Amino acid sequence: MAPSLSPDSINVVVKGKDNLRSGRVNIVSYDLLSKMDKQQPTDPFNVLIMDESHFLKNMKTARCKAALPLLKAAKRVILLSGTPAMSRPSELYTQILAIRPGFFPRFHEFGSRYCDARQLPWGWDYSGSSNLTELRLLLEESLMLRRLKSEVLSQLPAKQRKVVTVTTDGITARAKAALTAAAKDLAQGHRNKMQEKEALLVFFNHTAEAKVRAINEYIMDLLECGREKFLVFAHHKLVLDHVVRELGEKGISYIRIDGATPSAERQSLCNKFQFSEKSCVAVLSITAANMGLTLHSADLVVFAELFWNPGVLIQAEDRVHRIGQTSNVDIHYLVAKGTADDYLWPMIQEKMNVLEQAGLSESNLSENAECANFSCRDPQQKTITEMFQRSFTEEADDENEAVLLQAVDAWDDAETGTASTHQGNVTESPSKKTIKDYFCK
Repeated sequence: MAPSLSPDSINVVVKGKDNLRSGRVNIVSYDLLSKMDKQQPTDPFNVLIMDESHFLKNMKTARCKAALPLLKAAKRVILLSGTPAMSRPSELYTQILAIRPGFFPRFHEFGSRYCDARQLPWGWDYSGSSNLTELRLLLEESLMLRRLKSEVLSQLPAKQRKVVTVTTDGITARAKAALTAAAKDLAQGHRNKMQEKEALLVFFNHTAEAKVRAINEYIMDLLECGREKFLVFAHHKLVLDHVVRELGEKGISYIRIDGATPSAERQSLCNKFQFSEKSCVAVLSITAANMGLTLHSADLVVFAELFWNPGVLIQAEDRVHRIGQTSNVDIHYLVAKGTADDYLWPMIQEKMNVLEQAGLSESNLSENAECANFSCRDPQQKTITEMFQRSFTEEADDENEAVLLQAVDAWDDAETGTASTHQGNVTESPSKKTIKDYFCK
């Protein structure tokens, strides 16, 4: 069947000065859209399709500011995303505004209803969640057409997750002292948002250094046990550097994709991995390589480090769990007691639970999920509860836990642009509409 459009009808924008409307079909990236000269929507598009629409989660970003006027003026809008919210309901607002602007003209109305909005001394906190069952109903009935992978890709093999406890034995006295100091510093209360964020980042950085040796040992053990191809995800450049150095010294083939890898080279690297007939390890940045890559010739993904955003982790897992995969997929999360992992993993589980209640995720990182995600764990492996006891201080109490959660959310909100905290008195929000109000045409 011949294509319905000739190539001349398709305009691919490659520079910021290009015309956004010169073709019947116009294709542009988010980054280019935000860099283009102001092109007022005097002639609205008939249809706008926004792929990976969760990139519009923060209204303060340049890409969102550039896209929203076009979306509001368009006659038809289609948003595509496998993860419309990566960690919390507030990330849905801009997408709802683009599709049904009349539902919640102001963000505060949405935040009061579904984000457990709280007024604090320094402003409103919209980082929480509330009325999730109602939100799920609203999305499914009026906004979202959802197709689960289990429904449309039922032929895909199972995905099984395993938590692997690694040690920080063998680290230098200096590194151990730095890790302990960072942990104690984070546990201290009475700090402002910026100080909390900095303390958490320091703890996370020292965790990377403390785990490097165990990460390399685990990778080498996998290779010695006959695993020929697998993915290793990490966040810090330090970890990525150490892993590829170890692989290089052992003469093991690898590819590396991180933020410094040019887009033009990524496909060739993926092809090298996909078609390699010998041992090959894909060493990948969690933030730079969690989407857009197909690496299904492997059936194992190792997360050398955790990441505070569960949606990003799920997307990273799916680099191998996609069409073309013929084997069961194993996901290994490496965690170390006495490090930032003690807190990151429970926080990830909590965020994933929120997304599930709102009908936004079919994956579950929780040990208590109905599907036995951790059924393949070694019988000698400690349980999640045992693993994540507070190891660095016997005096940590609930107040310190609240401080940590506040710091984590502050860190997360560096992306979302929202103020957040888990402390402060709750102030009754303005009068809230009923669910019927939102469904009224």
